[in-house]
Amino acid sequence: MYGTDLNKLSINETVTKNTTPPDTSLLYYSEKARQNTWLYRGTLGLRFLLSMAFIPTGLVKLLGLPFSNLGSTSPIGLFFDMLLSTGVYWQFLGGIQILAGVLVMLNRTLAIGSILFTGIMLNILFITIGLGFGNTAYLAFMMVLGCLWLCFWEWGKLRTLFFVQISVISQTAQFRSKSVGLTAAEKIVYGIGYGCGLLFFGMTRGLQLPLGTEILLLGVGFSCLILAFIYGFRVNRRHQNHSPT
Repeated sequence: MYGTDLNKLSINETVTKNTTPPDTSLLYYSEKARQNTWLYRGTLGLRFLLSMAFIPTGLVKLLGLPFSNLGSTSPIGLFFDMLLSTGVYWQFLGGIQILAGVLVMLNRTLAIGSILFTGIMLNILFITIGLGFGNTAYLAFMMVLGCLWLCFWEWGKLRTLFFVQISVISQTAQFRSKSVGLTAAEKIVYGIGYGCGLLFFGMTRGLQLPLGTEILLLGVGFSCLILAFIYGFRVNRRHQNHSPT
């Protein structure tokens, strides 16, 4: 009888432990971050930056074009020339970068895009370290941190990859206040800024546009950045005024 009670107690303790997710704290801070107006907009800007930088670059590779004009006189140039000579592998790299750039822009596929970009950036980081790209390695490291932030941001979905029998948390209004989302005016500003950034990075990768377009794109993009901050301050103030004290 006594042994039976001990067995029941052991089973109850096991059930209690199993009902508590091992990532409770991580999940809490992830969902808390998603309710912050500034972190929401900063994360959206990070997604834009990754997409703007890698879609034009990936398109160059997908078309089988050279990535740089360094030539084969330097180890870096020789490395890119060798990758270019592989043909289908070079195009595969470009296709993956384009896919990641598209996935990271869509809310439904952001979790997949964040994982894909983390792998891409880790690969680029070790390439820059191994070939001696100098300060480019620091930039690659910062972008790796940005990708890890996106994984943290989407932890409500990604947690199912690491823990068994944990349901996917739906990123709906029950976890995120509606005031955190973009207003209609912000969506227009962000859209114009994204378009300008995409064209600008495209021009750095060989896109031919009329002379002076770079200055125009930079000017419009910088104006959109200022407007985004202004709208962000307004939304944040409105959010604080309506939050319970």
